[in-house]
Order: sequence, then structure tokens, then C-alpha cells
Amino acid sequence: MGNYPETIPPPAVPPVEPDHLGEAGLRLLFRLSLPLILNHGAVILMLFCDRMFLSWYGTDEISAVWPAIFLCWAVTSFFYSITTFVNIFVAQYHGARKNTTCAATVWQGIYYSIGTYLILLALLPALRLIFDLFGHRPEIARLEKTYFTVIMFSTLMWQLNNVLAGFFTGRGKTRITMTCNLIGNAVNILLDWVLIFGHLGFPRLGILGAALATTISSAIAPAIMLVLFLGRKYQQEYRTRQQYRLRTDLIRKLLRTGAPIAFQDMMYLLSTGLFFMLMGRTLPESLAANNIAWSLNDFLTLYMHGIVLGVMTLAAQFIGAGRQADAGKITMLGIKVIIAGTVLTALLYLLVPEKLLYFFRPREAGGDSVPFELILPRGTLVLHYLIAYNFLYGVLYCIKQALRGLGDTSFFLKTALFFDLLFFMPGILLVVHFYGTRLTALWNFLLIYLALVASAYYLRFRSGNWRSIYRGDLHEAE
Repeated sequence: MGNYPETIPPPAVPPVEPDHLGEAGLRLLFRLSLPLILNHGAVILMLFCDRMFLSWYGTDEISAVWPAIFLCWAVTSFFYSITTFVNIFVAQYHGARKNTTCAATVWQGIYYSIGTYLILLALLPALRLIFDLFGHRPEIARLEKTYFTVIMFSTLMWQLNNVLAGFFTGRGKTRITMTCNLIGNAVNILLDWVLIFGHLGFPRLGILGAALATTISSAIAPAIMLVLFLGRKYQQEYRTRQQYRLRTDLIRKLLRTGAPIAFQDMMYLLSTGLFFMLMGRTLPESLAANNIAWSLNDFLTLYMHGIVLGVMTLAAQFIGAGRQADAGKITMLGIKVIIAGTVLTALLYLLVPEKLLYFFRPREAGGDSVPFELILPRGTLVLHYLIAYNFLYGVLYCIKQALRGLGDTSFFLKTALFFDLLFFMPGILLVVHFYGTRLTALWNFLLIYLALVASAYYLRFRSGNWRSIYRGDLHEAE
């Protein structure tokens, strides 16, 4: 759009014969996904560093941080998930060779992020009360509120990171976002060490220091990407400085396409958030073991997120280029790659679980409020549960994100209403009523829920409904 001629880039997806996509597609997927493991996992890496250092600080701190994180994800997930569609739309418009619309889409994502951030801040006082409703120990609830309150102020940067990274990853330029997020995570590690333990003349702030470190460092990557986005190179090719005007058509498209799957994301995280809140009422050693095991599992989560975002981006680019068959094939390839990662992780969880758990043993004097010998057997049990969880979650997450890239999102509203609102939430409360907040009872029900959702997503993908979705706007004039 506008008075500027559209610069035609080379095709976003290298020409690959469909019959050979399995071989060439694997190289293409890994070339795109490996940098995305650090890019899309930037927030996960920061939060992992918080939990690692806090586990060294004390078992109460590691017990408190997971419920706080999951509540934060749950309440921000609807808004955050919609920003991932900036990446999808940029990929589609790039595949259709519509450069200025790529830039305009990023600007609408920026406006959307600022508006939704103000809504979240207005809700913050009420959200803090949730920790009192679940009967957590007073010392844990106090730490949860501290971490949650500070980390909520970083959510604007999380969304802007998603939006601005979408401009680069949607066009396959993943090394830029990887470098920006590496810088941000390096700063976070330094600040965690300084603020949690009180080095370099700073006071020992514990869990408050972890939250401050993440909040400060989360601004670095989006700031660098914004400077690059507005720089001369992209101004010449995409007219990034001229596409800032409000485009209600693009914002409506962002909301219309993203809202159903964002609602599902929110319901899933509310469901798992409820799981963690109820876990907070278990024995102290069970709570600490569960949180430590989940923290270890973040490394596989990073791998999954990178591969899945690569699948989503390639599927969207294939759709933009009119290559539906390749979009389906790259999705199935992504599922196989994720399953391979879960198998390798399972071997570690089965062979050396205690060595992995010892990495999170408290190192500070007086930090071992729960004897670590009580945590080890329960942590090993949770790692075994996570083997099944990783397989089920990996399949459903890959298919869900692929369907997102393919534009088939209305289905997720129905699944969220049924599986999350009508099945999981009342179901887990019934489990607690009859069996109490036992670690095994909560985990068994979570796995049943994931198996049902993964099956529903797989059947939806295999139905091929995404092939008939109208995408005429990709080929209209600017």
C-alpha cells in the first residue's frame, strides 16, 4: 500500500520438489528452527535462570516461583498468543511478496501490545488475591505474590519481543532474533547472580531479585529489534517508518484469526495453572519436587518451541506461496522430529534422574527448609510422569501451531470450551474431592486430559479442513 513501489524479495521458501520434501524439508526445518529455540524461548530461558538460581537460594523460593509463573502465563496468554500471529501474517505476506504490509502488520502488533498491557496492569491488584484462595502456606504465598507482582510488569516486553521477532522470523531471518535474545539472556544471568545473592555491593534480594532481573533484561531484545526494524535497510525495502498508521483492517484480522486459538491457549494455561495451584497444597517436598522437575523439563520445552515455531512459519509460507501439500508434509515431519527429542529426554529421565535433580540442590546456608533427600524420590517420580507428558504435549502443540499457521483456528474455541472448561477444570476438582491433593492423583488426571486433547487435534489435522480455508487477501493488491 502507499505510494512506494513494492520490493520483491526472493521466495521465502526455497523451491523444493514435493516428493523430496522429507529430505530437503528436514534441513530446511532445522536451519530455521535452531535459532528459534533461543528466540522463541527467550522468556522461558529467563524464567529458567530465575528458578535455577532460586533453587540454590532455598526450597521455599523454588516452591513459590512455579505457581507465580503459571498464573502470570495464564492471565497474559490470551493477549500474548494473538501477538504470535504477527509472525504468521508476516510469513504469509512475505510468501505473497507484499513487503509494506509486512511492516504495517508489525506496527499494529505494537499498538495492540501497549493497549493490552494497560488492561493487565489494571487487573493486577485483583490477581494478587488468587494466591490467598488456594490455601498455600503463608510463607509460600508471600513469596508468590512478590514474584508475580514484579514479573507482570515485564509482560509488555514479552509481547513486543514476539511482535518484533515476528518481522524477522516470518521472513526466515532467525539469526537476528537469536542474537538479540542471547544478549538479553546474558544480561539476565548476570543480574540474577547479582540481585538474588547480593554480589557486587547489591543487597541479597532473593525472589524479588530474580523478578527484577527478568523484568529489566526482558526489555533488551525488543529494544535492539526495534532499532533494526526502523533502520535504513528495512526502511528502503519495507518502508517501516511510513507504515505506522493505525490499520483497523489488520487489527481486526489479527483479533479475528487469533482470538479462537488465544482463547484455547488461555484455557489450557488456566487448566495447568489450576493444576499447579492445587499442587501447592500438597506436602512441601512434593511441591518442591514437582517444581524442580518441571524446571529441568524446560530444556525440552525450548527444543519443542523452536521446532514448532519453525513448522508454523514454514507452513504459513507454504500457504502464502500456494503449496498446500508441502504445508501438510512439513507438519508431519515436525511431529516426528519432536517425538525423537522426547525419546532422547526420556532416556535421561530413566537412567540418571537423581543426577539431574541434584543440579537444583540448595547451596546457600539455611536454604534447605525441606531435606533434599525427601525431594529426590518424588522428583524422580515426576520426571517419569513428564516422559508421558512430553510425548502428548509435543504432538498436540505441534499440530496446534501448524493449524495456526495454516489459518484453521475456529476449531480451538470448541475444544477449549469442552476439554478445558467442561472436562478438566471440574474434573480435577472432583479428583481433589475424592482423592485429596495427592501428587499421583493430580498427575494421572492431567495425562488423561492431554491424551484426549492430542487425539482431537490429530483428527482435526488429518481431516484436511484447513485446505478449504479462503485466503484471498494474500493475493490482492496492496
